[in-house]
Amino acid sequence: MQFDELVFFSKIKKCPGLYLGKKSLINLTHFLAGMRFCADLYTNGSLTGSCIFPYFDKFVTWYDENYVKDPNGYAVWWNHILYTSANNDDLAFDSFFHYFGLYLREQHEIVFPLDIT
Repeated sequence: MQFDELVFFSKIKKCPGLYLGKKSLINLTHFLAGMRFCADLYTNGSLTGSCIFPYFDKFVTWYDENYVKDPNGYAVWWNHILYTSANNDDLAFDSFFHYFGLYLREQHEIVFPLDIT
């Protein structure tokens, strides 16, 4: 069975508590970092960086180019989303999925979230 990134993100959006403990952008970023770390070890036997999130990785670049006008004030993309969500982690989670869906529509003509059961 092959990993489907968009189905995975759709499931997290639908049931964040199941995957993250609660609806939280910070928890999501930590969860993704852990998945990437494990995938790197499993796939390559080293930490060379496999690409299990091709859409997400391109989203980060797109978000930085379109919304983070002054990178000096923000260490990472998610910090910008959190800041523009009034430091409300729950709201930042929803904002991330809003921007991720916008990116998928504009750049790949994909309607997100996917209709999953």
